[in-house]
Parts: sequence; C-alpha cells; structure tokens
Amino acid sequence: MYMRCMPVGPLQANCYLIWDEDLRGCAVDPGGEPARIAALLEKEGVTLEAILVTHGHFDHVDGVQGLHHATSAPVYCSRPVVPVLSGVEDCDATGYPVPAMLPERIKVVGDGDLVKVGSFTVSVISTPGHTPGDMTYEIGGHLFCGDLLFHGSVGRTDFPGGDFSALLRSVSRLAGAFPSSTPVHPGHMQSTTIGEELAHNPFLQGLEIDG
Repeated sequence: MYMRCMPVGPLQANCYLIWDEDLRGCAVDPGGEPARIAALLEKEGVTLEAILVTHGHFDHVDGVQGLHHATSAPVYCSRPVVPVLSGVEDCDATGYPVPAMLPERIKVVGDGDLVKVGSFTVSVISTPGHTPGDMTYEIGGHLFCGDLLFHGSVGRTDFPGGDFSALLRSVSRLAGAFPSSTPVHPGHMQSTTIGEELAHNPFLQGLEIDG
C-alpha cells in the first residue's frame, strides 16, 4: 500500500491518497484544491476508484465535487453528509455551502460496510462525536479518522451535533478493536498510533476501552 498526505485548503486539512501496486486507489477527505490533487494522481499514474468522506465540514469536503468531476470516482459518505455534498444543507460548522454534486453520484455507507478499491478492502466504522455522521476508514491496517482523534488532542464538539461523550465512546471502540500499534491518520497535524494516544493524550486519560 502506498500513501501520500496532502494538506489542502485554507485550514490545511489532510487529504490522503492511498493506492496499490496496480495504481488503483482512493482519496480520503479532499478538502480543497481538487486540481492539485488530480494533478498528483495523474503524475503518479493512479486511477482513482473512490473518494471517501469522513464528515461534512467544509475543510474536508470542499474539493469533493471538483475531484469527482476530474476523475469520475464515486463518492462514499454517511447519510448525514449527503445533504451537505448535494447542496441541500450548508456546512454546519460555517453556515456556508460547499460545491454541490448530484445526489445520485453519492454512495451512502454505514457501519460495517466494505468498499473495494483496487486490491484492498476499505472497512467502514461509524465513529460519531465530532459530528453525528463521522466515519473512520480502515485500509490495510491503517485508520483514517477525520477529526475524531489527533496527536495529543481530539476533535471539537462545540459545533452543532457534537457530543464529547460519544466521541470518547468512538475512540474507545477503536482502541478495543485494533492493536495499540495501529497507525492513526487524522484530519489535521501528524499521524500517530492508538497506543501513543492512550498513553499520552490528556483527553483520553482514564478512558475505558470498549472490548
């Protein structure tokens, strides 16, 4: 598995590009600069087979429509994110719309679903807390969790729908399901591991592990 992290947009949110040896791959959270992302994919010779969205905040979805237009890759997200991507609702973090796409081009996924991308399978895990529709994607033993968990911190829960207790339950669920060495790739800042955050993240001290 090959991976490239591209900070994009005004908040420099992490967009991840993951592909296999056959140069078939996916993008996680193209939050802006879709032309730049598409240019890198073309340079690497990667065929994009899926665009995976962790949640509906603008810094994670502002480039979805543009990247879909450039690559024709289907877009996968949780049901609560569909109105934001299709232009029915504005982003709840800002009150502003994101570039809208046709709803029939959006594929809804839920907890436990699997998405086939090239030679690997993406596992979909519901991890609400930062927003009600948050998803984490497990790809090749790596977790792409959006704004659920950061290096030394966790996602904000003061936006509409945020729930700190739910966020802790979601982190606990991941910690109980995956080894402590599991890499975690967040929506901002550097990557970390489950074990590193359980040991040192001040927001997780005393967390009871689910499972």
